[in-house]
Amino acid sequence: MPYNKNNRGSVKKPERIDVAVVQWLNKQTGRYEKIERATGIVISEKVTPGPYKNFYLVTRRPRRRTVKPAAKSPINTTQKKIEKAVKKIRAKKKKMVKKPRKVNYLNNKDLLAEVIMSKGRDQMTDKLAHMLQTLCARYGRRGNFANYTYNEDMQAYAMMMLVRTWRSFKPEKSNNPFAFFTQCVKNSFIQFLNSEKRHRTLRDELMVNQGLNPSYTYQLEHEQRNEERKLELAENKENPLNAPKERKKDDELIEY
Repeated sequence: MPYNKNNRGSVKKPERIDVAVVQWLNKQTGRYEKIERATGIVISEKVTPGPYKNFYLVTRRPRRRTVKPAAKSPINTTQKKIEKAVKKIRAKKKKMVKKPRKVNYLNNKDLLAEVIMSKGRDQMTDKLAHMLQTLCARYGRRGNFANYTYNEDMQAYAMMMLVRTWRSFKPEKSNNPFAFFTQCVKNSFIQFLNSEKRHRTLRDELMVNQGLNPSYTYQLEHEQRNEERKLELAENKENPLNAPKERKKDDELIEY
């Protein structure tokens, strides 16, 4: 029975009700929620049936409001102003500092000057030798040569070929020695690679002749050739007119 001021007597005075926090029945969930009246934030939700005790029951849910922050103290504001001023000064200093210009590992202008000087002396200068060594080392880091086990040998071979051919560059016809020496290094790398492949092929063929297993690379290279040769033999059996008159030694089937 609700409390009425006019009806005093046998009716007991209700207990103190906390108005700052109220309860509201959520009809969607069928549960009572404890809500902070000032902000509209849900504090808790009652799982058991029945309302909360000593909390005022409202029919409408309190609106959600944003609480204004407390007034800032003058000490904090002055500190923040000082920090902002310091940040601005530091930002200006950062803008004033110039980034170092990116320098290439070889300058075409300096390389041309060293070639002309070396040709005048008829002897390679130390600086030109260092530049060519740097060029060989950087070319050896390329993706198609970086993982070879004999990469250092390839660089040494390229440097040896540069020592032999550096006089063939003519400054009066071209002013781009970097492109000339880069092409020389590329050709040297390819020559060394082809020579290594020839040595490897000879070694694998000797192993096959001795009845041993060749390298895995040799097997992969000749597996496709064997399949193509088998298809050709099958076609020649069906059409003997298309059969070749002579068979090369390289076209023979390799078994291992």
